[in-house]
Amino acid sequence: MNYFYVSLGKVGKVATWIGGPVVVAVVVMLKMGPTMKIKFCAALAAGALLSSGAEAATLKLDGYTAGVKNVTVSASPVANTPNPAGATGFNISDQSGSLGSFVAWCLDIGHYLMGVGDTDEYDLTTDPFSNSFGLTQVARDRVQAVFDANYGTLDASDSAQATGFQMALWEAAFEDDATAMSMSDGAFIASNAASDSLASTYLANAIAHTGSSRYQMSFFEISSLDENRGRYTGQNLVTVSEVPLPAAGLLLLTALGGTAFVGRRRKS
Repeated sequence: MNYFYVSLGKVGKVATWIGGPVVVAVVVMLKMGPTMKIKFCAALAAGALLSSGAEAATLKLDGYTAGVKNVTVSASPVANTPNPAGATGFNISDQSGSLGSFVAWCLDIGHYLMGVGDTDEYDLTTDPFSNSFGLTQVARDRVQAVFDANYGTLDASDSAQATGFQMALWEAAFEDDATAMSMSDGAFIASNAASDSLASTYLANAIAHTGSSRYQMSFFEISSLDENRGRYTGQNLVTVSEVPLPAAGLLLLTALGGTAFVGRRRKS
C-alpha cells in the first residue's frame, strides 16, 4: 500500500490513470491534528490495465507484506491443499511495465507461488479460474464483500492482520455456496491462533456489508496451463483497485476542502 500525507486544512490531489483519461482524486483532511494518513491501494494500475484491454503480464514476487504465518487447514474442497498453508500478502511488480507494483492475495490454495525474486507469466481473466478451483458467482461476491468491508483499514504489514485477511479470502472463495461463511465450520476450515479472531471479524464485516463496491477486483491466472498442471507451477492471484469517485463526489470534496481551509485560517 502507498501512503499519502496532507496537512490540516490543505487539499491534496492524486492523479491516477483509469482506462486512459486522468481521474483526479481530491483528498481532504477534515479531522483535527497535524497530519492525516490516507491509504491508497497500489493496485490502481491493475484497474487501468484491465480497462485498457491488455491481458498478459510478467509478474515478479518482490517479497511479502508481512511475515508468512502457518495456517492449519482442517477441511478444504480444493485438491492438494497443503497443511499447513502459508498466509500473508504479496508484494508484486509487473516486469512488462504496465502495472507497476501492487499487493496481491492468494485465491489458489492448491498451488504454490513463485519464489521471491522469481517471475511467472500471467493473464488477466474475468472468469476465475480455468486452471485451478473455479470461483462461483456467490464466491466472487463474497470475496468482493471481504475487500469492500475491510481493505480500507487493513494494515497488510501487520502479520496477524495479513494472515487473518488471507484466511477470510480463502473462506469466501472456497466455502460451499449454501453454507454461511465461518472459519470453524463448513467445507473450508482453517485456523491460526494469532489471527482466528481477526479472520472471523473480517468475515462478519463482509456479511454485514451493504452498498456499492468500493474496489474493482482483477484476477491473475497462470498462463498456458490447464487444471491438470502440477502444484508447483504457480499460483493464481487477486488484487484490487479503488473505484474512483464520480465527478459529483469530487466536486463535493473540493468544496468541503475549501471550507475546511477557510475555517482553519479564520481561527489562526
